[in-house]
Amino acid sequence: MNQDSDFAETALPAQREMAAQAASLRQQRLGQILVALMLAFAAVIAVNVASGRANMNVVMEGAAIALFAFARQRNRRGDVIGAAWILLVTLMVVLTSLMVFGQGLYDEVPMAFPGILVMALMFADGRVFSAVLATMLLVLIGVYALQATGVLPAVPGAVEPSRLLVLAVILCVTAYFVHTITKDLRLLLDQQEADKQALAQSHQQIAELAYHDPLTHLPNRALGLQRLQFLLAEARRGGHQVAVMFLDLDNFKTINDSLGHAAGDELLRQVSERLQACLRTTDMVARLSGDEFLLLLGAVEDERAITTMASKVMEQLAPVFNLQGVEVHASGSLGISVSPRDGDALETLLKHADLAMYQAKAAGRNTFRFFDESMNANMLAHLHLVNALRQALATDALQLYYQPQLALTSGRVIGAEALLRWHHPELGWVPPNEFIPVAESSGLIHDLGTWVLYRACRDARTFRIQGLADLTVAVNVSPLQFRRGNLKELVAQALAAHALPPSALELEITESVLIDDRQRPNEMLDSLHGLGVRIAIDDFGTGYSNLSYLQRYPLHRLKIDRSFTSQVTSSPQAAGIVQAIIEMGHCLRLQLVAEGVEDMATLTRLRNAGCEFGQGFHWSPAIPAEQFVAFARQSRSRPPA
Repeated sequence: MNQDSDFAETALPAQREMAAQAASLRQQRLGQILVALMLAFAAVIAVNVASGRANMNVVMEGAAIALFAFARQRNRRGDVIGAAWILLVTLMVVLTSLMVFGQGLYDEVPMAFPGILVMALMFADGRVFSAVLATMLLVLIGVYALQATGVLPAVPGAVEPSRLLVLAVILCVTAYFVHTITKDLRLLLDQQEADKQALAQSHQQIAELAYHDPLTHLPNRALGLQRLQFLLAEARRGGHQVAVMFLDLDNFKTINDSLGHAAGDELLRQVSERLQACLRTTDMVARLSGDEFLLLLGAVEDERAITTMASKVMEQLAPVFNLQGVEVHASGSLGISVSPRDGDALETLLKHADLAMYQAKAAGRNTFRFFDESMNANMLAHLHLVNALRQALATDALQLYYQPQLALTSGRVIGAEALLRWHHPELGWVPPNEFIPVAESSGLIHDLGTWVLYRACRDARTFRIQGLADLTVAVNVSPLQFRRGNLKELVAQALAAHALPPSALELEITESVLIDDRQRPNEMLDSLHGLGVRIAIDDFGTGYSNLSYLQRYPLHRLKIDRSFTSQVTSSPQAAGIVQAIIEMGHCLRLQLVAEGVEDMATLTRLRNAGCEFGQGFHWSPAIPAEQFVAFARQSRSRPPA
């Protein structure tokens, strides 16, 4: 439905209500006028009877009262038009008769004609008014003709007190008509003025909503872009520079989630006040959306002035914010593009400022960065990699390699870690530390993780069929996958799809998952443990190592990070850390897997320290599934290492 029809549907009920109110007022006024006329004619009858002139006039006046009463009944039933016609016809007939049987043009009756015209306008349309006026003129001409030909007396009668009373009654009734229509006209004018003011206020509110943010009352995106267009046009004429700044608050979601949306809204209001306080009168700050702000600096001289302003913005955000009695530190990441150096088109400047803002976040947040062309190149490379990865996923061009995990005492393969590999037709082998972050930032990590899970279960089923039924396949789970909340369902479906027992699958998670209480990791880990799969903590010792976390959750293994195992023979500190991790794991009844075992000396040190399992280039790198099967069979046929 378009906007015009929406407006029509909204306006129609209001128009109907106004029409109903007008009709009700007309009905009320007609009833009042009929009562006034009945009283006026009754007064005239009383005067005539009191003066002893109970003649034909009294009969007509009585008939008029009866007709007015009938018209009043019609009006009360809602027939306003019918009642008005009875009123007008009766008045014209009665008044004309009174003139003819009275003193003609010398009679007081024509004084009532203006009142009848007023009633014609009030209760009928222009055509009825014209007809009544024409009738009155014809009556006057006819009476004049009758008096001119001598049919009617042309000499006025003697002036009597009753005549004065009749004139007063006609004048009062006419005055009442004029007062009524004037009152209604004034009411209509007042209503129109009120409607005009309400319309003006409504337009003002619409303009406020269209161009201002209702929370902070700052200009919104639409007004900000208009201002930027103006500044750019002005800069072209004057040869000035224009700075476009994108400000994104750091960790706003954390504040919003922990303190509530009311506190988040209050933070946005306070930030907007501080930003306005540090800008010049010629500059503008607008709220784009969420926690993003646009700052526009016009007519700046050089980059030094822009840097000074950016530093001032950072300083304004540094003091604590008081949010409902809680002191909170908030910072922002600021990206800056400058016209004409970084472009002269509005969209280009906005895009470049946005890229610079993300570079500021990547640099540690709470800082600012100017745009440079390398950012554009990096972004294009990122987009190309995202598209290529999406294509590889769609065409099943990815591969799973398996790095054997061995028992340190026997040298027997007890499992493998599934590692994703990608061979790009043009780029060659793309390292996981390049495409995994791309998958996480683009949202592909969920589809990628599902593919890995299903493929690993399929290969694990193949291993069992080939006589390696006791092997466990370990699959890495991204924190983003874990936080989505459907990991248990995915694991159960993958196991069922390949008829694989849960004990054949191990999920490796990072320590960061364990400390994120908002995601309720205990519930997810308990549900996975209930399925029967094994849980391992990957890269232990590099994150938030905490004994209480290890006690709280249903874990099976700790994987000692390669940064420690690689130095276990050369660094006493690293050797001490490894020994401590092993002893702590044993106290918690957890198995230990050492990553990055590269040589026999490291293997010997780890075995002597009590570590049960290991993986690394000392035995084998990650290899295709077929080679892994051959390696596992060979390990079981040779003596312990």
